[in-house]
Amino acid sequence: MIENDISINGRFSLRVNFNLVMKKGTKAQIWLTTTINRQRVRIYTGLRIEPHLWIKAGRNQVGERAIEDGNITAVQKRENKHLNRELRRILRYCREYGAAVSQENLMEDGMTFSKETFEQFVSSKIRGREAQVRKNPLEYIQDYIERKKAMINKSTKRTLCSGTVYNHKNALKRLQLFCSEKRLGFVWELFDRRLEEKLTAWMNEKGYAANTIASQYSIMKVWLSDAERDGLIKDPFFHQYTTKTHDVSNIYLTEDEIKRIYEIDFDNAEVKKQIDPKSSIEQTRDLFVIACWTGLRYGDWHDLSKACINGDRMTVPTHKTNKTVVIPLHPYVKAIVEKYGGKLPQSVDKSKTNTQIRLCGKIAGINEEVTLDRIRGGQQILMRKHKYDFITNHTARRSFATNMYQKGAPVLSIMAITGHTTEANFMKYIKVDEQRHADIIAEHF
Repeated sequence: MIENDISINGRFSLRVNFNLVMKKGTKAQIWLTTTINRQRVRIYTGLRIEPHLWIKAGRNQVGERAIEDGNITAVQKRENKHLNRELRRILRYCREYGAAVSQENLMEDGMTFSKETFEQFVSSKIRGREAQVRKNPLEYIQDYIERKKAMINKSTKRTLCSGTVYNHKNALKRLQLFCSEKRLGFVWELFDRRLEEKLTAWMNEKGYAANTIASQYSIMKVWLSDAERDGLIKDPFFHQYTTKTHDVSNIYLTEDEIKRIYEIDFDNAEVKKQIDPKSSIEQTRDLFVIACWTGLRYGDWHDLSKACINGDRMTVPTHKTNKTVVIPLHPYVKAIVEKYGGKLPQSVDKSKTNTQIRLCGKIAGINEEVTLDRIRGGQQILMRKHKYDFITNHTARRSFATNMYQKGAPVLSIMAITGHTTEANFMKYIKVDEQRHADIIAEHF
């Protein structure tokens, strides 16, 4: 409960309320309201919330606040707890004002109780705290990332996927490391026309991939556009930072290779020697095989608890596109579902999942030498490794699209499951060489 009735030693009494005001966007502004000497007082708190997450007190009641319990996500709960702490902080400002007013007759510079003095006192406290955060770009960006956890994707009307927040955090760490190594101050003046040249050179020295560099600038432009709207960025050059990505070569797993991973016997003595007995590698293997035959993104297949399995169909609400897809169950998927009694397990985090599925590829003998080209450090290089070393979470989705395409499934039907909206983007997933394309055409003569 947030106690909005303020009373100080019988010398000061005031009731304040927090009301929502809808502006542009999905979130409402939170305004502090009260009445002083029959004059209405309204002060914007600088806080916002989605209306359905707000508890509105009834008549003659106080305690408006953000919901902290009930059927809300962990991200929303964390955001709402932070918001309620800020509301309590503002109420402390009101009590500080009350203390100053109640001492009026005891101090030469006492404060008169009025609408004007209340607005000036509380508003300056709120603005002072906001200014303290906003004049420091590091804290400003950190605050933005925290808020992003509860942001709603405008097209899907859902909170952003955890992968997006993860990428923002990585981009900030990268920028902090750059500033530290180059002994540059993390100030707003950093983001000028010379930053792209210096930061790109540094990332090239570190051997970052070209698409990682493009992603860095894409994410930074999101932060800086927000700061520009708040009047903190004066140099508009950041809009010209390059965010163009490059097509890169990747692997996919053939049906036979997926079968070999599926058939790994984790009770085999030789296999046991290669794995940590406490690891969840078997569950990771099972979920990865499901992904290979459903085409789901990692953000959807790492937790299939919301999937509805009915007969030989799986219905999955996808997070990124907010679309529900219906996928027929491959025999391997059916067997895995039965193995877990219809309640599929969750995978470990993304990094550990990548490590575990590469180990599965190694155990399954997917060890042919593969050469892929990459752009790293500003140079095109050829990387030659065992095929299992190139397996990632996303390999499953790419394998599904490629195998279905090679089996002759209609492109539009595959796209309906993968969620691709354009054939051009879908075709980037298809890993078929020129010889195989010729074979596919020949099969239709």
